[in-house]
Amino acid sequence: MQALTLESSALSMNEREFKLFRSLVHQHAGIWLRDGKQIMLASRLSRRLRHYGLASFAEYYEYVQNLPDNRDEIRQLINCVTTNKTSFFREKHHFDYLADTIVPAIQAAALRGGSRNIRIWSAACSTGEEPYSIAITLLESLQRIYDRSAPKYKAPSTHPAASRSYSIEVVASDIDTAVLSTATRAIYSQDSLATIPRQIWGRYFLRGKDEMVRQVKVKPEVARLVGFQRINLMDSQWPLEGLFDVIFFRNALIYFQRKTQEMFLRKMIRYLKPAGHLFLGNAEHIPWMNDVLMPLNRTMYRLRENG
Repeated sequence: MQALTLESSALSMNEREFKLFRSLVHQHAGIWLRDGKQIMLASRLSRRLRHYGLASFAEYYEYVQNLPDNRDEIRQLINCVTTNKTSFFREKHHFDYLADTIVPAIQAAALRGGSRNIRIWSAACSTGEEPYSIAITLLESLQRIYDRSAPKYKAPSTHPAASRSYSIEVVASDIDTAVLSTATRAIYSQDSLATIPRQIWGRYFLRGKDEMVRQVKVKPEVARLVGFQRINLMDSQWPLEGLFDVIFFRNALIYFQRKTQEMFLRKMIRYLKPAGHLFLGNAEHIPWMNDVLMPLNRTMYRLRENG
């Protein structure tokens, strides 16, 4: 009977329970669950009820609130709530702009004595496809620049010219510890590469064999450029050092209210280098940030001089 009760509870969350969990999620993660999300929230949290053998969401809420130290359970709860839809080179125009405009500008500045350090932050990295796509884009772009300056050079597949000439660092963060675990493994289904040119496969991915035959793994020379860490943007201090050339914060703003969005973005742009760039998702527009961010095209922004 208990199993039947638990199964049915996954489909039944009353209005009071929904508002309690909505407030809890907003308090700890900044995410705002709009009205009409009760069924979705009940479905996702039901696994925690089954884990503890609880019969109602009210019981689970009381359990979380009464834990002497509920930080770990709050993390598990947030993991259940977050949405993690991503893919390699999603919204390709951002990667094209990175490769064709930003990297050449960094290279031109380097020739004038500027920095050869390229730092990019993937601020909602999910299962890792985005930061690995960033690293691959940087290597490809730098290699093309090198090849144009030394056309007779035949680069081996590991692209030593690009990685040797520049210091590349991709900081990848997310609030969800489960997706970060997947990202650090760097193993994906072969089908996830369906839209990537075949020549990219050989340069940056290893094909699985035997029981891993339908899977691929990001090559070590790419994976070493990416560092993953958990960052809750609601925290007063973020564990970040230094400034970034580009911040990818895509398809995350839509889960926050306007006040929270602005709080995150005003703080985030402090981590941009002068004239640094911010990329958002295709459905995310921030005209109220035009005082510090110059709109470019298709949800790409550049930090203004007075930013």
